Amino acid sequence: MRIEHIHLQQISLPLRSPFVTAHGITKQRVTTLLTVYLNNGYSGVSELPAFTDSRYLPETQASTWLTLQQEIVPLLRHFEFTTPQEVAQYLQRYLRGHQLARAAMETAIWAAYALKLRQPLATLIGGAVRPIPVGISLGHYTEWSILVKQVKAAVMAGYRRVKLKLTKPADVDQIVALRQLYPRLNLMVDANSAFTLADLAQLKKLDRLNLKLIEQPLAADDFVEHAYLQRQLKTPLCLDENIHSLADVKTAAALKSCQAINLKITRVGGLTAALDIVKYCQQHRLLVWCGGMLGSGISRAFDLALASRPEFTLPGDISASQRYFEQDVLTQPLTLQQGCLKVAPTPGLGVQLDRQRVQQTLKQETWLI
Repeated sequence: MRIEHIHLQQISLPLRSPFVTAHGITKQRVTTLLTVYLNNGYSGVSELPAFTDSRYLPETQASTWLTLQQEIVPLLRHFEFTTPQEVAQYLQRYLRGHQLARAAMETAIWAAYALKLRQPLATLIGGAVRPIPVGISLGHYTEWSILVKQVKAAVMAGYRRVKLKLTKPADVDQIVALRQLYPRLNLMVDANSAFTLADLAQLKKLDRLNLKLIEQPLAADDFVEHAYLQRQLKTPLCLDENIHSLADVKTAAALKSCQAINLKITRVGGLTAALDIVKYCQQHRLLVWCGGMLGSGISRAFDLALASRPEFTLPGDISASQRYFEQDVLTQPLTLQQGCLKVAPTPGLGVQLDRQRVQQTLKQETWLI
């Protein structure tokens, strides 16, 4: 196989309500759809879900476009391969970092490859075509009444796990009060690095709430202080922003920095790297679960395929299309049924782009080859 054409389409999707985290407020989700066309007649679409600024990750929409144009396309222009893994290995060998850009290219090839083999992507990567229990990630709400309303709506909708964002140590008091209302709720929190070890007293308050996980309490480049904190708490810590590769997972395991990994396909460089991390976590008894990056239904379809593997026992952040967006870019939105999203049995990614909707939300586009 060889790549003949690459099409980038940057779109802007309005959110149903602002999504608030320690990194800031998102009202419009600017993201990029990447379609790769192979010389065998097959094509695949993926998503480049970098944000417009570098508050969450170093890669941004602007920088990933440049990386694709100036580095990845020249590397792959005449490269011939038989599997997506070969593309992942080739890019890793000649391109340092740039995980989001690499992942967008590699996952699009996975989608095309699954079509070529006439298999659903989920089964091709060791998963199964079945309903996948999913959770929901709620942004931070300053007003108590709104927070309670959002949690109640998530519970009524059937989500199997609720994750709440913390923006500062004082937000812990909200979680204490909420736990009193929902003593049996499968609940976790995500601080997006809003704490330091000076906030140990507040973190110990969380530790008494029977939470499933405490995600990324400390700095995004830290493993040592997380290891110290994990020894102080009985609640498992989960690392997210500082997991960019299998090497990072190995560091976390060696230092005992956490007991769980939030695995995001795009943040680790693609499906090939993600599958290696899943295998390592299984061997070393680390809980691994599937996170998201506020992506469109394209990203969620890839996440569903990965989460269909048997290692994923904790419901991931793979909400229904209507959870975030006024209108998704899929012809058939992902719909929650009894707390689950269904993996489609059709070959390939299992979802189709709504081309009209893409055009309505289009900001810019280009053909790279």
